[in-house]
Amino acid sequence: MFVVGIAWLNKLPGFSGWRFKNDQPINGLIMLIEFEKIDGILQWEKELDKRNLTAMVKVQNNILKDYPEVFKRLASKGYEIAGGYDEEPFWDMPYEKQYQYLKEAKDLVESTTGLPMRVFGSRYFAYDENTLKAADDLGIEYILARGTQDVAAVIYDPAEYDVKVISVTNVENGEMGRGSLCDYSLWARGADAQEFATILEESLAKKPKNMILVSHSYLGGTRQEWWEEYRKVLKNDKVSWVGFDTWLEKQELLTMPNSEIPINREVKYVQPKPAKPMENYTPVPNLESAEVIMFHNNLGEMCLEAIEFFKTHQIEYKEYLNTDSEFRQMLTQYQQEHPTSMGESENYQYLPIIFYEGKAYSGFNEQVAQSILSDWESR
Repeated sequence: MFVVGIAWLNKLPGFSGWRFKNDQPINGLIMLIEFEKIDGILQWEKELDKRNLTAMVKVQNNILKDYPEVFKRLASKGYEIAGGYDEEPFWDMPYEKQYQYLKEAKDLVESTTGLPMRVFGSRYFAYDENTLKAADDLGIEYILARGTQDVAAVIYDPAEYDVKVISVTNVENGEMGRGSLCDYSLWARGADAQEFATILEESLAKKPKNMILVSHSYLGGTRQEWWEEYRKVLKNDKVSWVGFDTWLEKQELLTMPNSEIPINREVKYVQPKPAKPMENYTPVPNLESAEVIMFHNNLGEMCLEAIEFFKTHQIEYKEYLNTDSEFRQMLTQYQQEHPTSMGESENYQYLPIIFYEGKAYSGFNEQVAQSILSDWESR
Protein backbone atom coordinates (compact mmCIF):
# COMPACT_ATOMS: atom_id res chain seq x y z
CA MET A 1 0.00 0.00 0.00
CA PHE A 2 1.29 3.43 -0.92
CA VAL A 3 0.48 6.07 1.71
CA VAL A 4 1.07 9.79 1.07
CA GLY A 5 1.31 12.22 3.99
CA ILE A 6 -1.08 15.18 3.80
CA ALA A 7 1.58 17.60 5.05
CA TRP A 8 3.88 16.54 2.20
CA LEU A 9 1.11 16.84 -0.40
CA ASN A 10 0.34 20.37 0.76
CA LYS A 11 3.87 21.37 -0.28
CA LEU A 12 3.33 20.33 -3.89
CA PRO A 13 2.99 23.22 -6.36
CA GLY A 14 -0.65 23.85 -7.27
CA PHE A 15 -2.05 21.56 -4.55
CA SER A 16 -4.55 23.47 -2.41
CA GLY A 17 -5.49 20.67 -0.05
CA TRP A 18 -8.52 18.49 0.37
CA ARG A 19 -11.68 19.52 2.14
CA PHE A 20 -13.04 16.45 3.86
CA LYS A 21 -16.80 15.82 3.97
CA ASN A 22 -17.33 17.17 7.49
CA ASP A 23 -15.44 20.35 6.49
CA GLN A 24 -17.76 21.18 3.60
CA PRO A 25 -19.24 24.65 4.00
CA ILE A 26 -22.77 24.87 5.33
CA ASN A 27 -25.45 25.08 2.64
CA GLY A 28 -26.90 28.46 3.60
CA LEU A 29 -30.05 30.34 2.57
CA ILE A 30 -30.90 33.94 3.44
CA MET A 31 -34.59 34.60 4.12
CA LEU A 32 -35.94 38.15 4.36
CA ILE A 33 -39.30 38.97 5.92
CA GLU A 34 -41.18 42.22 5.38
CA PHE A 35 -44.62 43.50 6.32
CA GLU A 36 -43.88 47.11 7.30
CA LYS A 37 -41.62 49.25 5.08
CA ILE A 38 -39.28 48.83 2.12
CA ASP A 39 -36.03 50.43 3.33
CA GLY A 40 -34.51 47.24 4.71
CA ILE A 41 -35.34 45.20 1.61
CA LEU A 42 -33.58 47.78 -0.58
CA GLN A 43 -30.56 47.76 1.72
CA TRP A 44 -30.36 43.97 1.54
CA GLU A 45 -30.77 44.07 -2.24
CA LYS A 46 -27.80 46.41 -2.63
CA GLU A 47 -25.60 44.23 -0.43
CA LEU A 48 -26.60 40.95 -2.09
CA ASP A 49 -26.13 42.49 -5.55
CA LYS A 50 -22.52 43.28 -4.62
CA ARG A 51 -21.98 39.63 -3.71
CA ASN A 52 -23.93 38.20 -6.67
CA LEU A 53 -26.36 36.57 -4.23
CA THR A 54 -30.12 36.30 -3.94
CA ALA A 55 -32.49 35.46 -1.11
CA MET A 56 -35.96 34.19 -0.36
CA VAL A 57 -38.30 37.05 0.53
CA LYS A 58 -41.45 36.34 2.55
CA VAL A 59 -43.64 39.35 1.98
CA GLN A 60 -47.10 40.26 3.21
CA ASN A 61 -49.77 41.44 0.79
CA ASN A 62 -49.78 45.09 1.87
CA ILE A 63 -46.10 45.49 0.99
CA LEU A 64 -46.53 43.74 -2.35
CA LYS A 65 -49.37 46.11 -3.21
CA ASP A 66 -47.37 49.20 -2.19
CA TYR A 67 -44.12 48.25 -3.95
CA PRO A 68 -44.95 45.90 -6.84
CA GLU A 69 -42.06 47.10 -9.00
CA VAL A 70 -39.53 46.24 -6.25
CA PHE A 71 -40.68 42.62 -6.01
CA LYS A 72 -41.03 42.24 -9.75
CA ARG A 73 -37.40 43.37 -10.01
CA LEU A 74 -36.25 41.00 -7.27
CA ALA A 75 -38.04 38.08 -8.90
CA SER A 76 -36.38 38.89 -12.22
CA LYS A 77 -32.99 38.66 -10.46
CA GLY A 78 -33.77 35.18 -9.14
CA TYR A 79 -35.10 35.99 -5.67
CA GLU A 80 -37.77 33.56 -4.48
CA ILE A 81 -40.82 35.65 -3.57
CA ALA A 82 -42.81 33.79 -0.93
CA GLY A 83 -46.29 34.71 0.18
CA GLY A 84 -46.78 35.63 3.81
CA TYR A 85 -49.58 36.23 6.28
CA ASP A 86 -48.30 37.79 9.50
CA GLU A 87 -51.54 38.85 11.17
CA GLU A 88 -51.95 35.55 13.04
CA PRO A 89 -50.49 32.02 13.09
CA PHE A 90 -52.22 29.25 11.15
CA TRP A 91 -52.29 26.72 14.00
CA ASP A 92 -55.84 25.34 14.35
CA MET A 93 -57.27 27.85 11.86
CA PRO A 94 -60.16 26.41 9.78
CA TYR A 95 -59.34 25.08 6.34
CA GLU A 96 -61.57 27.59 4.53
CA LYS A 97 -59.86 30.55 6.18
CA GLN A 98 -56.37 29.21 5.48
CA TYR A 99 -57.32 28.47 1.87
CA GLN A 100 -58.54 32.06 1.46
CA TYR A 101 -55.30 33.58 2.81
CA LEU A 102 -53.12 31.24 0.77
CA LYS A 103 -55.05 31.98 -2.42
CA GLU A 104 -54.94 35.74 -1.88
CA ALA A 105 -51.18 35.60 -1.39
CA LYS A 106 -50.67 33.30 -4.37
CA ASP A 107 -52.77 35.46 -6.70
CA LEU A 108 -50.97 38.65 -5.66
CA VAL A 109 -47.44 37.21 -5.83
CA GLU A 110 -48.07 35.71 -9.25
CA SER A 111 -49.76 38.80 -10.71
CA THR A 112 -46.88 40.94 -9.41
CA THR A 113 -43.92 38.79 -10.44
CA GLY A 114 -45.35 36.83 -13.37
CA LEU A 115 -43.96 33.68 -11.72
CA PRO A 116 -45.53 30.87 -9.65
CA MET A 117 -45.65 31.32 -5.88
CA ARG A 118 -43.90 28.21 -4.60
CA VAL A 119 -43.48 29.06 -0.89
CA PHE A 120 -45.78 30.37 1.84
CA GLY A 121 -45.37 31.11 5.53
CA SER A 122 -47.78 32.34 8.20
CA ARG A 123 -46.95 34.20 11.42
CA TYR A 124 -44.30 32.34 13.42
CA PHE A 125 -43.99 29.89 10.48
CA ALA A 126 -47.03 28.14 11.95
CA TYR A 127 -48.85 25.44 9.99
CA ASP A 128 -51.06 22.40 10.56
CA GLU A 129 -52.69 19.72 8.42
CA ASN A 130 -55.25 22.23 7.10
CA THR A 131 -52.34 24.28 5.74
CA LEU A 132 -51.01 21.25 3.90
CA LYS A 133 -54.45 20.48 2.45
CA ALA A 134 -54.97 24.07 1.27
CA ALA A 135 -51.47 24.32 -0.19
CA ASP A 136 -51.91 21.00 -1.97
CA ASP A 137 -55.24 22.13 -3.42
CA LEU A 138 -53.65 25.36 -4.66
CA GLY A 139 -50.49 23.76 -6.06
CA ILE A 140 -48.13 25.48 -3.61
CA GLU A 141 -44.94 23.44 -3.24
CA TYR A 142 -43.50 24.49 0.14
CA ILE A 143 -44.77 25.59 3.56
CA LEU A 144 -42.44 27.24 6.08
CA ALA A 145 -42.32 25.72 9.57
CA ARG A 146 -40.61 26.40 12.89
CA GLY A 147 -37.39 24.56 13.52
CA THR A 148 -37.43 20.98 14.76
CA GLN A 149 -33.77 19.90 14.49
CA ASP A 150 -31.85 22.60 16.32
CA VAL A 151 -29.70 24.69 13.96
CA ALA A 152 -30.16 22.28 11.06
CA ALA A 153 -32.74 23.31 8.47
CA VAL A 154 -34.49 20.28 6.98
CA ILE A 155 -37.27 19.55 4.50
CA TYR A 156 -40.02 17.10 5.38
CA ASP A 157 -42.00 15.38 2.65
CA PRO A 158 -45.38 14.27 4.05
CA ALA A 159 -46.45 11.13 2.21
CA GLU A 160 -50.13 12.12 2.01
CA TYR A 161 -49.63 15.53 0.35
CA ASP A 162 -47.87 16.97 -2.64
CA VAL A 163 -46.44 19.70 -0.40
CA LYS A 164 -43.11 19.87 1.41
CA VAL A 165 -42.39 21.44 4.79
CA ILE A 166 -39.26 23.58 5.23
CA SER A 167 -38.28 23.47 8.90
CA VAL A 168 -36.00 26.45 9.55
CA THR A 169 -32.93 26.84 11.74
CA ASN A 170 -33.85 27.02 15.44
CA VAL A 171 -31.82 28.54 18.32
CA GLU A 172 -32.32 29.09 22.04
CA ASN A 173 -32.06 32.26 24.08
CA GLY A 174 -32.52 31.74 27.81
CA GLU A 175 -35.92 32.00 29.46
CA MET A 176 -37.55 33.19 26.23
CA GLY A 177 -37.04 29.77 24.69
CA ARG A 178 -36.34 28.72 21.14
CA GLY A 179 -37.04 30.44 17.84
CA SER A 180 -35.58 31.18 14.43
CA LEU A 181 -32.00 32.29 13.85
CA CYS A 182 -33.36 35.74 13.17
CA ASP A 183 -32.85 39.36 14.24
CA TYR A 184 -36.45 40.01 15.28
CA SER A 185 -36.91 36.65 16.97
CA LEU A 186 -33.79 37.15 19.09
CA TRP A 187 -34.50 40.85 19.68
CA ALA A 188 -37.98 39.89 20.97
CA ARG A 189 -36.34 37.32 23.25
CA GLY A 190 -34.09 39.94 24.83
CA ALA A 191 -30.91 39.59 22.75
CA ASP A 192 -28.95 42.58 21.53
CA ALA A 193 -26.87 42.70 18.36
CA GLN A 194 -23.75 41.39 20.13
CA GLU A 195 -25.62 38.40 21.54
CA PHE A 196 -27.00 37.79 18.06
CA ALA A 197 -23.41 37.66 16.79
CA THR A 198 -22.44 35.16 19.49
CA ILE A 199 -25.43 32.92 18.76
CA LEU A 200 -24.57 33.08 15.05
CA GLU A 201 -21.02 31.87 15.74
CA GLU A 202 -22.24 29.10 18.04
CA SER A 203 -24.70 27.96 15.38
CA LEU A 204 -22.04 27.86 12.67
CA ALA A 205 -19.72 25.92 14.98
CA LYS A 206 -22.29 23.08 15.07
CA LYS A 207 -21.70 22.60 11.33
CA PRO A 208 -25.21 21.67 10.20
CA LYS A 209 -25.49 20.55 6.58
CA ASN A 210 -28.15 23.15 5.87
CA MET A 211 -29.05 26.43 7.53
CA ILE A 212 -31.54 29.28 7.09
CA LEU A 213 -30.60 32.74 8.38
CA VAL A 214 -33.61 35.05 8.67
CA SER A 215 -33.86 38.83 8.79
CA HIS A 216 -36.95 40.93 9.39
CA SER A 217 -35.50 43.53 7.08
CA TYR A 218 -37.08 46.50 8.88
CA LEU A 219 -34.73 45.61 11.77
CA GLY A 220 -31.67 43.87 10.32
CA GLY A 221 -31.55 46.01 7.18
CA THR A 222 -32.03 49.38 8.86
CA ARG A 223 -30.27 49.23 12.25
CA GLN A 224 -26.50 49.55 12.01
CA GLU A 225 -25.48 47.22 14.87
CA TRP A 226 -27.56 44.34 13.53
CA TRP A 227 -26.72 45.06 9.89
CA GLU A 228 -22.98 44.80 10.56
CA GLU A 229 -23.41 41.30 11.98
CA TYR A 230 -25.24 40.19 8.84
CA ARG A 231 -22.52 41.66 6.64
CA LYS A 232 -19.89 39.76 8.62
CA VAL A 233 -21.65 36.41 8.29
CA LEU A 234 -22.13 36.94 4.55
CA LYS A 235 -18.33 36.92 4.31
CA ASN A 236 -17.89 33.88 6.57
CA ASP A 237 -16.24 31.01 4.69
CA LYS A 238 -17.98 28.45 6.92
CA VAL A 239 -21.14 29.00 4.87
CA SER A 240 -21.83 28.86 1.17
CA TRP A 241 -24.72 31.29 0.70
CA VAL A 242 -26.81 30.32 -2.31
CA GLY A 243 -30.15 31.02 -3.95
CA PHE A 244 -33.25 28.99 -3.15
CA ASP A 245 -33.06 26.56 -6.07
CA THR A 246 -29.39 25.77 -5.43
CA TRP A 247 -30.13 25.36 -1.73
CA LEU A 248 -32.88 22.87 -2.56
CA GLU A 249 -30.59 20.80 -4.79
CA LYS A 250 -28.45 19.88 -1.78
CA GLN A 251 -31.33 18.66 0.40
CA GLU A 252 -32.08 15.10 1.44
CA LEU A 253 -35.87 14.98 1.78
CA LEU A 254 -37.24 13.35 4.93
CA THR A 255 -40.25 11.41 3.60
CA MET A 256 -42.68 10.06 6.22
CA PRO A 257 -46.37 10.05 7.13
CA ASN A 258 -47.57 13.48 8.15
CA SER A 259 -48.45 12.19 11.62
CA GLU A 260 -44.75 11.43 12.23
CA ILE A 261 -43.46 14.86 11.22
CA PRO A 262 -42.61 16.85 14.37
CA ILE A 263 -44.35 20.21 14.78
CA ASN A 264 -42.84 22.97 16.91
CA ARG A 265 -45.48 25.26 18.46
CA GLU A 266 -43.24 26.90 21.04
CA VAL A 267 -43.51 30.69 20.96
CA LYS A 268 -42.62 32.34 24.28
CA TYR A 269 -42.16 35.81 22.81
CA VAL A 270 -45.73 36.65 21.76
CA GLN A 271 -45.17 39.73 23.91
CA PRO A 272 -41.62 40.86 22.98
CA LYS A 273 -39.24 41.62 25.85
CA PRO A 274 -36.36 43.39 24.09
CA ALA A 275 -33.28 44.61 25.89
CA LYS A 276 -33.47 47.83 23.86
CA PRO A 277 -36.19 49.29 21.59
CA MET A 278 -35.51 49.11 17.86
CA GLU A 279 -35.53 52.89 17.51
CA ASN A 280 -32.67 53.16 20.02
CA TYR A 281 -30.31 51.35 17.65
CA THR A 282 -28.29 53.46 15.21
CA PRO A 283 -29.96 53.77 11.78
CA VAL A 284 -28.00 52.47 8.80
CA PRO A 285 -26.67 55.64 7.14
CA ASN A 286 -27.63 56.66 3.61
CA LEU A 287 -30.54 54.29 3.14
CA GLU A 288 -31.44 54.77 -0.54
CA SER A 289 -35.17 55.01 0.03
CA ALA A 290 -34.86 57.68 2.72
CA GLU A 291 -34.08 60.30 0.08
CA VAL A 292 -36.30 61.72 -2.63
CA ILE A 293 -34.44 61.85 -5.96
CA MET A 294 -35.84 64.01 -8.76
CA PHE A 295 -34.62 64.33 -12.34
CA HIS A 296 -36.16 67.37 -14.07
CA ASN A 297 -35.61 70.33 -16.41
CA ASN A 298 -36.81 73.14 -14.14
CA LEU A 299 -39.05 74.38 -16.98
CA GLY A 300 -41.92 72.03 -17.82
CA GLU A 301 -45.33 72.38 -16.21
CA MET A 302 -45.16 69.05 -14.38
CA CYS A 303 -41.60 69.74 -13.19
CA LEU A 304 -42.66 73.10 -11.73
CA GLU A 305 -45.71 71.51 -10.09
CA ALA A 306 -43.49 68.91 -8.42
CA ILE A 307 -41.09 71.59 -7.15
CA GLU A 308 -44.00 73.56 -5.68
CA PHE A 309 -45.42 70.39 -4.11
CA PHE A 310 -42.13 69.58 -2.37
CA LYS A 311 -41.81 73.19 -1.17
CA THR A 312 -45.39 73.29 0.18
CA HIS A 313 -44.96 70.07 2.16
CA GLN A 314 -41.36 70.81 3.18
CA ILE A 315 -40.09 67.63 1.56
CA GLU A 316 -36.36 67.66 0.97
CA TYR A 317 -35.09 66.17 -2.26
CA LYS A 318 -31.93 65.67 -4.25
CA GLU A 319 -32.20 66.96 -7.79
CA TYR A 320 -30.48 66.30 -11.10
CA LEU A 321 -31.15 68.92 -13.78
CA ASN A 322 -31.03 67.89 -17.44
CA THR A 323 -28.21 70.42 -17.86
CA ASP A 324 -26.03 68.58 -15.31
CA SER A 325 -23.17 66.54 -16.77
CA GLU A 326 -24.12 63.49 -14.67
CA PHE A 327 -27.85 63.68 -15.44
CA ARG A 328 -27.97 60.91 -18.04
CA GLN A 329 -25.55 58.58 -16.23
CA MET A 330 -27.37 58.82 -12.91
CA LEU A 331 -30.82 58.51 -14.49
CA THR A 332 -29.76 55.38 -16.35
CA GLN A 333 -28.45 53.88 -13.11
CA TYR A 334 -31.74 54.45 -11.30
CA GLN A 335 -33.79 53.21 -14.27
CA GLN A 336 -31.81 49.96 -14.32
CA GLU A 337 -32.78 49.41 -10.68
CA HIS A 338 -36.42 50.32 -11.43
CA PRO A 339 -37.38 48.94 -14.89
CA THR A 340 -40.88 50.47 -14.90
CA SER A 341 -42.36 53.74 -13.69
CA MET A 342 -45.72 54.87 -12.37
CA GLY A 343 -47.56 58.15 -12.84
CA GLU A 344 -48.11 59.52 -16.33
CA SER A 345 -45.96 56.85 -17.97
CA GLU A 346 -44.83 53.26 -17.37
CA ASN A 347 -41.60 53.68 -19.36
CA TYR A 348 -40.16 57.04 -18.30
CA GLN A 349 -41.58 59.19 -21.10
CA TYR A 350 -42.13 62.32 -19.02
CA LEU A 351 -40.20 64.58 -16.66
CA PRO A 352 -39.98 64.93 -13.75
CA ILE A 353 -38.74 61.45 -12.94
CA ILE A 354 -38.86 60.83 -9.20
CA PHE A 355 -37.52 57.93 -7.12
CA TYR A 356 -38.62 57.43 -3.53
CA GLU A 357 -39.26 54.50 -1.17
CA GLY A 358 -38.47 51.94 -3.87
CA LYS A 359 -40.96 53.48 -6.31
CA ALA A 360 -40.33 55.25 -9.61
CA TYR A 361 -42.60 57.96 -11.02
CA SER A 362 -42.59 59.54 -14.49
CA GLY A 363 -44.53 62.78 -14.80
CA PHE A 364 -46.44 64.41 -11.96
CA ASN A 365 -50.14 64.32 -11.06
CA GLU A 366 -52.37 64.12 -8.00
CA GLN A 367 -51.89 60.34 -7.61
CA VAL A 368 -48.10 60.72 -7.64
CA ALA A 369 -48.31 63.55 -5.11
CA GLN A 370 -50.51 61.53 -2.74
CA SER A 371 -48.30 58.44 -2.97
CA ILE A 372 -45.13 60.41 -2.17
CA LEU A 373 -46.81 62.36 0.62
CA SER A 374 -48.17 59.18 2.20
CA ASP A 375 -44.72 57.55 2.22
CA TRP A 376 -43.07 60.76 3.51
CA GLU A 377 -45.52 61.15 6.40
CA SER A 378 -45.22 57.48 7.43
CA ARG A 379 -41.42 57.59 7.78
